[in-house]
Amino acid sequence: MLNIKFILSKFNRLFGLLIIVNLLQLSLVNPATAEQKSEKSKSANSNYGLPTNRRDGGSRSGDNCLANVSNSNLIALIPNETVGIKNSASPTLFFYVPEVSQQKTIEFVLRNEQDELIYEAFLTTPGKGIMSVKIPAVINSNQPETEQNYHWYLSMICNPQERSRDVVVEGWLHQKEIDRAIKQKLQFATSVEKAELYSEQGFWYDAIATLAHEQDFNAKQSTVRKKWSELLGTVGLEDLASEPFIKSKMIKTSANSR
Repeated sequence: MLNIKFILSKFNRLFGLLIIVNLLQLSLVNPATAEQKSEKSKSANSNYGLPTNRRDGGSRSGDNCLANVSNSNLIALIPNETVGIKNSASPTLFFYVPEVSQQKTIEFVLRNEQDELIYEAFLTTPGKGIMSVKIPAVINSNQPETEQNYHWYLSMICNPQERSRDVVVEGWLHQKEIDRAIKQKLQFATSVEKAELYSEQGFWYDAIATLAHEQDFNAKQSTVRKKWSELLGTVGLEDLASEPFIKSKMIKTSANSR
């Protein structure tokens, strides 16, 4: 009888020990797994501690360009709470420009993390549609670091003598190399597949530019049109998906060649 009690007691201790070991293993593995998932999500979609302002917040009084334009804003086609990543040496940014009674000059400015002027361009556009601003590849090649953030501004100049009246949107882009395995997939992918791959990796500027290059969204490109709408929908801008693309005219550019 004593032997049976001894065996049962020993079995219970062994069983309890096994439970404790398993719990310890879970506590060690799960946090690591959670951390890996967190880091993966962070790398694909991060704000890097930098604020964005994709919709102009200017007043609608005085000689503001949009004073008499109802329910319309200057809008950057970017994520609202995260910094878009770009891989392209010559990234293209897209903006919705509302219709104005008189054509205005638009200024685009790009600065590095040290607030040094990298690129500046002045353009004009008739408005009421989506315009693009392409940053020359030479600008990127002159920058010594690949992993850094760039601060950009787009301003509609309402009164050249009083720039406080400008209608402004601003944001950031983060330069980063894309994974080699993704590069290989991109070589054989369609425009829609490329946009999906870029988007999954957090490369917003490359994803939107890939689809925007197919600007003639016609019946034969219904998949491109659908993906364009889906992509804008992921950042809450689906209401701009049907807006036409408009041309802009370059007036003047300047760059810091370092």
